[in-house]
Amino acid sequence: MKSYELRELTETELVDRVAELNEEIYNLRFQKATRQSSDTKRMSSLRREIAQIHTIVRENELGIRTLGASTEAKGADVGEKSGDDA
Repeated sequence: MKSYELRELTETELVDRVAELNEEIYNLRFQKATRQSSDTKRMSSLRREIAQIHTIVRENELGIRTLGASTEAKGADVGEKSGDDA
């Protein structure tokens, strides 16, 4: 997935995605050990995607960038607050 697509997901969806990718890496390692697959580039792309997800989650924790679902929720909260003041 592209980084902008990952930023649209919620934090729980990102954690689930990391679990799926780790499972896929495990399966690729097993296939490599039994010489059933020689797709080494796939393993590196999976590791890269995991690193991107960890970076996105950390950016969200630090407040550098917010995740897609939380941005929509914050926008709705701000709109409700400004409506109450009027």
